[in-house]
Amino acid sequence: MESGRRDDKGRERVSKLVDVIPPASALREAGKVLREKRIRIKYDPSVKPDSAKLNSALAKMLNISDRIELVVAGRAKFVLNAVIDDSVEHDRVHVNPDVMKSEGVADNSIATVRAYSGTLQAGAKTRI
Repeated sequence: MESGRRDDKGRERVSKLVDVIPPASALREAGKVLREKRIRIKYDPSVKPDSAKLNSALAKMLNISDRIELVVAGRAKFVLNAVIDDSVEHDRVHVNPDVMKSEGVADNSIATVRAYSGTLQAGAKTRI
């Protein structure tokens, strides 16, 4: 009979320990980092051809420090220098219109922006 009582106490201890451990899904959510974001491209003639202006909040959210990768609708991929400017809207990236027009990218196009960690120089374009 005493062994049955010990099992009950052992079960109670284990169940109390399990209550303290968070579920795996809770741990996964805490470590989520945003790597890319869909934004609108806006023409701005004051931007240099190898640069793009973006908001500091967007840059901080995506961990952008010096260069960005801009992918436009599966058509073209651009590597541009990041110029952080708080006057830019948080959901837009301002680019040089001459460069974008020559590549067939219209004003207000939707694109994906992410921090660039590769070896291409700024101003590089790749057709997808």
